[in-house]
Amino acid sequence: MAFAVASTLSLAGGGLLLLIGYIGTVPAAFSFGWKTGLPVLLLPVIGPVWFALNRGPEFRRAAIQLTAGLALVAVATGLIMGLGPGYAEKLVAEMIEADQKTR
Repeated sequence: MAFAVASTLSLAGGGLLLLIGYIGTVPAAFSFGWKTGLPVLLLPVIGPVWFALNRGPEFRRAAIQLTAGLALVAVATGLIMGLGPGYAEKLVAEMIEADQKTR
């Protein structure tokens, strides 16, 4: 249960922070011109983080949101890729055992 809650909440929270960071940086990047806005739009995570970090204190919140969101998505990916197969094997073994008991 803890695995499911931790992976789900970190993925949802990270995705939400990334989305909020995108909403704050992509339109603002285009207000600085096409040369700034196009790389931010075309480079999915690196572009908005680069833009937010290079614009100083007015985009500090967006930089923190994007960085924290990226970290949470990385944690969720690590949990799912690292512990997920073992967790799935355990669940399948329990289901097979329960099925054999009913026969």
